[in-house]
Amino acid sequence: MMETTGPAAELVGVLDMGASAIRLVVVEIDSKRTARVIEEASRGVLLGRDTFSGGAIRSQTVDAALDALEGFGRIMAGYGVGDVRAVATSAVREARNADMFLDRIHGRTGIRFEMINEAEESRLVYLAVRHALGRHAAFRGARTLLIEVGGGSTSLTVLRKGQPIRSGVYAIGSVRLRQQLDLRRHGHELQVALLKRSIANMVEEIRLEMPLDRITQMIAIGGDVRFAASQITDAESDAPVREISRDRLLEFCDDIERLDEEGLADRFRLPAVEAETLLPALLVYRTLLAETRSRTVVVSDASLRGGVILDVSEPKSRLSVEDFEHQVLASADSLGHRYRFDRDHGHHVVMLATRLFDQLRDEHGLGDRERLLLQVAALLHDVGVYVSLRAHHKHSQYILASSQIFGLSNEETALVSNIARYHRRGLPQNSHLPFIALDRNDRLIVSKLAAILRVANALDAEHAGKVRDVHLVRRGSNWILELESAGDSTMEQLAATARSDLFAQTYGRQLVIRPAGVVS
Repeated sequence: MMETTGPAAELVGVLDMGASAIRLVVVEIDSKRTARVIEEASRGVLLGRDTFSGGAIRSQTVDAALDALEGFGRIMAGYGVGDVRAVATSAVREARNADMFLDRIHGRTGIRFEMINEAEESRLVYLAVRHALGRHAAFRGARTLLIEVGGGSTSLTVLRKGQPIRSGVYAIGSVRLRQQLDLRRHGHELQVALLKRSIANMVEEIRLEMPLDRITQMIAIGGDVRFAASQITDAESDAPVREISRDRLLEFCDDIERLDEEGLADRFRLPAVEAETLLPALLVYRTLLAETRSRTVVVSDASLRGGVILDVSEPKSRLSVEDFEHQVLASADSLGHRYRFDRDHGHHVVMLATRLFDQLRDEHGLGDRERLLLQVAALLHDVGVYVSLRAHHKHSQYILASSQIFGLSNEETALVSNIARYHRRGLPQNSHLPFIALDRNDRLIVSKLAAILRVANALDAEHAGKVRDVHLVRRGSNWILELESAGDSTMEQLAATARSDLFAQTYGRQLVIRPAGVVS
């Protein structure tokens, strides 16, 4: 009798195209959705050198990328990889010819890359670090700074007891610094001075958004800081986690500051590309560390690729809405703070909009992801007041469209910006370019959620929080919205009735709004 076997393991390829290299990881995912790395490969391709100096990827670099990816394709074919997740970051995202570049890659190799935004980078990095250090004291600290200095940018996330409360990606990477400062033209001492000045200027900006002086723990990831940790500690070179003292890291940075690229390559036997990025990257780590109160630095081998692997292998319900609702809203709250929003009003509208959404589930047919998008739009609908009270709904739309919110893709951010746009004044029109740029299904989602937001916002018209709860009552063809209020809610009833126009248009029902307990 033949033995029965469980389902075959799934083989997945993960590709990460960064500023200085393209990297491949082949993972095997078993029936329990546990991932095991079976192959890793890397090829140095200096995409960032082109993008950060000339704004576009040159033909020679395109050819080098295609050669590397064809080689990776052969590796994946040899393993029988059935699925590929490929992501590209700032060096591609910022290139003028990014679309043409990615189209050529797809045409030649069949690999379709996704250009992820800064917020998605932060989410994936957080996933990887949480998986690697979820129980570590540094990860669970009162205020921990998670930092990765890459070739094109530096990703920072402030954690409070393991939960992200603020995040940002800043245009200060090791390759970007070298190209934008044109360091090759200068002697070593002047190079160091230029790097320090440029980094200090960026840190001035970061201080406005991140509470660096209140940070008590620091977690660092990235190849350059891992190399530094391997030189400072006695741990094996492949140790996944190392803890080094603040003073030791600062001393090491001071030491290598005296060496030019050739000196670094000779002393540490580094390839030229790694020797180029080491000093700029470590100067960024050192400058940010010096801004904090952290006495140690925990260095992890977690990476963006690790986050992508987790995103692919783990059940979506565990890693999307349920797991990130708090983090997404914390990031949105941080964005609102930047634009001096009325936080109490925003959170009150979130409560009312959520109550309406939940009571309308049978009508709108939307899920938890759309519920979260409504909450973000409700929280931030008034950020346009920062620009001007007049037409602030339009200002809210373009502020949100150009912002990054932890855990939201560019497409989701576009939905949020459109939902917020229609919290007052005119209804969605085909003449509104940001709205019509969405596909048909997304336009429908915007209409359904904006209809709810308009009513919820009107129910706090005076920003006084008088309406404590709402109950939707269906009586035949009539829908009645009953309000539980503290005090007279006449103004709120009138405002919500006036703003129920999109609701009636979208859901096909007029909404009668009245205090709870009124007998008709």
